[in-house]
Amino acid sequence: MTTEQPPNVVPTAEPQSNIVRPGPASPAPAEPQSTDMPGRSFSHTVERKPGSIVSMNVEVDAGRLERASDRAFEKHVQHAKIPGFRPGKAPRALYERTYGADHLWEDAAADIVDETFKEIADLEHIDWLDRPEVEVSQLEPGETLKYTATVPVRPDVALGDVGAAGVTVQPTPITDEQVEQTIAGMREHHAEVKPVERAAEKNDVLTIDLDVTLDGKQMPPMGRNAHLELGRDYAIPGLADALVGAKAGDTKQFELAFPEDYPDEDLRGKTGAFTAKVSQVAEKILPSLDDEFAKTVGVATVADLDKAVRGELAHAAFHEARDDAAEKLLAHLLDTSTVEVPEILVSDELDHLMADLKARVKDQGLSWEQFLLQARKTEDEIRADWRTTAERRAKSLLVLDALAKKENVTVSSTELAQEVALTPLAQQDPTALRNPAVLGALARSMRNRKLVDKLIGLDTPDAERALIRAAGGPDDIELPHQEGASEQAIIVPPAQAAVPESSAEGREAIRAMLKEQSGQ
Repeated sequence: MTTEQPPNVVPTAEPQSNIVRPGPASPAPAEPQSTDMPGRSFSHTVERKPGSIVSMNVEVDAGRLERASDRAFEKHVQHAKIPGFRPGKAPRALYERTYGADHLWEDAAADIVDETFKEIADLEHIDWLDRPEVEVSQLEPGETLKYTATVPVRPDVALGDVGAAGVTVQPTPITDEQVEQTIAGMREHHAEVKPVERAAEKNDVLTIDLDVTLDGKQMPPMGRNAHLELGRDYAIPGLADALVGAKAGDTKQFELAFPEDYPDEDLRGKTGAFTAKVSQVAEKILPSLDDEFAKTVGVATVADLDKAVRGELAHAAFHEARDDAAEKLLAHLLDTSTVEVPEILVSDELDHLMADLKARVKDQGLSWEQFLLQARKTEDEIRADWRTTAERRAKSLLVLDALAKKENVTVSSTELAQEVALTPLAQQDPTALRNPAVLGALARSMRNRKLVDKLIGLDTPDAERALIRAAGGPDDIELPHQEGASEQAIIVPPAQAAVPESSAEGREAIRAMLKEQSGQ
């Protein structure tokens, strides 16, 4: 007798545990214990394997499996169409003759695996990172349900001695020459360009069309209506000098060698025959360094301009020193801490690196296939090249998570809300910041910065102000508003692989494995 397909069941709204939800989970609602079986309705053993892998061997009481199949039947029968019975009223025997029984036991097993896996993870303090691989070795009505679940887990981290790093923030004091060069650059930015009827002199700006022939072959145009400033250095040495003395309407021809570090590998070290058609010669007129110029850049006087520039340069020197200290501290921690990095985290970091690369390639107007052709690599080769970087990034996540827990560094809800408000993404797509994964990543980034600042002696605004002043900043230096952590500390999600969040998706994954194992 051919059975009909079982009716589709919409997942109910009642709370259900889910094997694929990320991170350590709360225990599932306890199943009522069988009166004829003392203690829990399952037994288990746990084996910890290399690579931060845990394997659970589980046996579940046949009575619990039977009750789970009854619950599965109660869900499915609500949507069954059996002549002579209203939906939900047909007896199980008749339902099974019409639709079969296998799907009821598969649903029951999926739910029990879901529930018992989480119960065991809670009992054994297993901090799991990804959906487990489940293999059911016995699923028969009236018999014990037997399965094995293998899952990557968060490894223990043996932290190195932070104090032994001896890292401090030491900004390099700014010089008067740096201030003068910065102000000179601001004047350059506000310079006027005025066409002249004379030969080009150093510091003039030329408008040119530039072409090059290489080995007798005409190359694509290097510039059309391009502006060339004769006082500057360019990627091709001698290009600006070759055009000194040119006039509007002139065509200048000359040979120049491409440097060995030229961006285009095919042109490196080769000599090209250049043709430059000059359409305009213009002189650059710098604004006077006076109070009127200062007002154009947002301050009242030249003295205020000098003070503002010194403050900005001192800020930059501080942040450069801070970043240098942070890198040295992290390098020390990674070199002296011991942790077995799970493969799932390495793979996840590789996925992030590849996604970032693909986004940059798209921003440059290239397709991914074009980029791979230019790079002369396959995607697998790029992933292999970046594997060491991904391993180090994954290790740093684990080390920083462990260190933040040890140092009790958290992020408050107020701090996170302030950071979210300042994030460009908040203006572009406010809904994106409602995603728990996005907020979790942002909170983790903030927490890591707080942690590193604490370890290198920057856990107070006064410490930052003192270092900026030491770098040459003004005494009345202003810092961005800093809100003290409130009591509502945010639990930053620990580093883990991305896994599906839908309970239905998790149960379907288990059911799919069950069907594969039963040969359906």
